[in-house]
Amino acid sequence: MELLVLDLDVLTLLATPAWLGKIGNILSVVLGLGMVIFFHELGHFAVAKWCDVNVERFSIGIGPIIWSRQKGETEYALSALPFGGYVKMLGQDDMDPNQMTSDEIAENPRAYSSKKVWQRMAIISAGVIMNVITGCLFFATAYFFGVIETVPMVGSVYTGSPAWVAGVREGDLITSTNGTTTKNFTDFKQEVVLSSGPVVLKGKHVDGQEFTTTITPRQGKTVRVVGIGPAVTSKLAQEIGDVKAISKPGLASERASTPFLPGDEIVEMNGQPIQFFHEMLEATARMASEEIQYTVLRSPGDTEPVKPGAEDTRKKAKLTITIPPMQFKSIGLWMAIGPVSAIKKDSIAEKAGLLLKDQITAVDEIVVGKDIDPLRLPNYFSEHAGQPVEVTVKRQTDDGKVDVTLTMVPDDISAWAERPRSITEPLGIAAIGAGFHVQDRIAHIVPGSEASKADTPFAENQKISMIELRHPDPTKIIPDDFGDTDKPFEINFEEIRKEEEDDTSGEINWAWVFSQIQMAPNRQVKIHIAPGSEGNEGFATLLKEREFTDGWYLPMRGIPGFQLHQFERKAESFGDAMALGYYQTKSSGMSIYMTLRALFQGNLNYTALSGPLGIVRIGYAVADNGATQLLKFLGYLSINLAVLNFLPIPILDGGHMFFLIWEAVSRKKPSPKVIDYAHRLGFVFIISLFLLVMYLDLFVN
Repeated sequence: MELLVLDLDVLTLLATPAWLGKIGNILSVVLGLGMVIFFHELGHFAVAKWCDVNVERFSIGIGPIIWSRQKGETEYALSALPFGGYVKMLGQDDMDPNQMTSDEIAENPRAYSSKKVWQRMAIISAGVIMNVITGCLFFATAYFFGVIETVPMVGSVYTGSPAWVAGVREGDLITSTNGTTTKNFTDFKQEVVLSSGPVVLKGKHVDGQEFTTTITPRQGKTVRVVGIGPAVTSKLAQEIGDVKAISKPGLASERASTPFLPGDEIVEMNGQPIQFFHEMLEATARMASEEIQYTVLRSPGDTEPVKPGAEDTRKKAKLTITIPPMQFKSIGLWMAIGPVSAIKKDSIAEKAGLLLKDQITAVDEIVVGKDIDPLRLPNYFSEHAGQPVEVTVKRQTDDGKVDVTLTMVPDDISAWAERPRSITEPLGIAAIGAGFHVQDRIAHIVPGSEASKADTPFAENQKISMIELRHPDPTKIIPDDFGDTDKPFEINFEEIRKEEEDDTSGEINWAWVFSQIQMAPNRQVKIHIAPGSEGNEGFATLLKEREFTDGWYLPMRGIPGFQLHQFERKAESFGDAMALGYYQTKSSGMSIYMTLRALFQGNLNYTALSGPLGIVRIGYAVADNGATQLLKFLGYLSINLAVLNFLPIPILDGGHMFFLIWEAVSRKKPSPKVIDYAHRLGFVFIISLFLLVMYLDLFVN
């Protein structure tokens, strides 16, 4: 009996974003999965025949037989459960382990149990060997025709993450991870996910300077993370079907002089060369108050799109698209500042003496939360680049809380280019290399704002528990990032925090909520106040209008849908393809072993496992990216099947091999009672594992 259970996170690394919906994808994945199982069983079958063993049944799938045909002495069958298969031989039956020790059956020269130990070992190991061979061939074939992979370049670094603290920068090229050459971003992420200690990164900065840094990953809900995302180009995805999707409703991109189209490549912004999305983010934040002229290369629209990672040699037209600036929309409430929760290594903040858990109370004697919105602190430091800024913090000491004054000279780095990506991620002050939280507690109500005129008055120190983003007119829905239904989009702080993959501090960060509100400028905001704060019983108030904030400009224009920075890895010859196939086979086998180790060590949560439905779902996405990606996926499945089925678990190949080694060493067969108990335990384990991964497929993943 064979077993297929995969690590979901590692498999997901093979899948790039794709438009799903082709029924052929499902069929190709199911057929591919059947091929992997078929080759495994074919290995057992072929060697059993070579050893002159009577093969009674050859089945793809396990459980009830849904189709069969007798040919000679062997019944060929398809069974109901497509997550395994088996070859039933005379003298070797997983459902009747007594056959293995039956003297009567062993007298039959064509029984499995009558064969020499080395022959039985050859039969048992043949399936695994076949999967290793076919897996290598799947990989080699994929690389012969060319596989699209993601460049191991850093495109984003989450504020407060281990990588951010260590000083990893956007644009860094990773060349090795833990001493292993990093050929693509998947290699890097896999090393992190399956690591058990610190991760050593080597690479090159944008200026060509080499670096080496050690990062200790943080344990997320399912896997270890360091807070690095892959690089994204400045080219819009060609797969965007609806041109309207390229501009975000209510944001500045709606007022572009000319609409952006799929495949457009932005090469300059106000004359500054641009190649990657992270460069666009920084440039947009720096030019937030300016009109931006985008120099765009546009390919002809009457030809087939170029495959991602391949060079586009078509003649392109150059045009200029202009987008005006847009100010933040205020809700009339300033929230209380929280503690400093992240400080970058060797940063201005660290050198000035700023500590974690310090609370910034004033800058240049301007009181935070009373005279300045905490959300505007990043802007304040950026606007005072090169000038001394006096920062007053409240610090907890053994003698209680004391005020400490620090002097910092900020760098010339734009504000809000580092926007929080989760409700627990800090808001970064890039100019000094620190991050802080903004609490969900009201510190100030802006006079004259709609919030100050609410029917149920807001009060300082009240706590917000939920935000609803509502359509002004449910009969006229404007689709946006939060859906196209008439139902409001709810941001429930506690519920979202529980779902976070990487909870950096356990604290709510209002900055993330505020950034989400900015992404839906056409919607009204309903604010829910938690009961108990300042003696209220809890209430909700709808803010129908929001006012633009003078002098505070959004660090974005609202142009979505850019392509990953990818390249095509293609073998130059048959020998090169086999070499790449061998490397990938070895890497896949090691990753599966590391996955099992991480599971036992607690560095990988069991919810990261995936069963048959998860395999089909992931394969469905992979198949949509082309035949070579599917071949690579099938190669991984083959190696997965080989490794897992050689684990020393009764019923699986590894369990049989264990008993054969026992017999070879002791010179006698294990007792029927031992084999019977072992097979019962193995059967219970396999069924339990199957039920677990089916539950994860259906209700978790």
